[in-house]
Amino acid sequence: MRAYELVYALRPNLPEENRVSQIKRFEELGKRLGCIRTEVKEWGMRRTAYELKKFHEAYYVIMRFFGDSSAKDEIDRQLKLTDEVLRHLFVRLEEAEKVLDEDVELDESEEEASS
Repeated sequence: MRAYELVYALRPNLPEENRVSQIKRFEELGKRLGCIRTEVKEWGMRRTAYELKKFHEAYYVIMRFFGDSSAKDEIDRQLKLTDEVLRHLFVRLEEAEKVLDEDVELDESEEEASS
């Protein structure tokens, strides 16, 4: 599994209930696609460095998860199809992958020791 960090910007004029539903939608999509340790942080409303689809502000959300590339591709496809998302970016976190590999090795060694 690979570690990813996703940052996406939502339209600033979305009502709060729509914004919350969009955030939950992408979090649940990741879980449905088999992603583990999904973590979502809301950065909130921020000014953008440049105009995004005629907006100078956006509501930013960060999502970190472990998943395979097919899950990342499907989340990417859904983000592109959603009009409420102004922009998004995926970053692969190699250091987090090393930590996950160490956790898996520890779990396996504990299971062998208890047997």
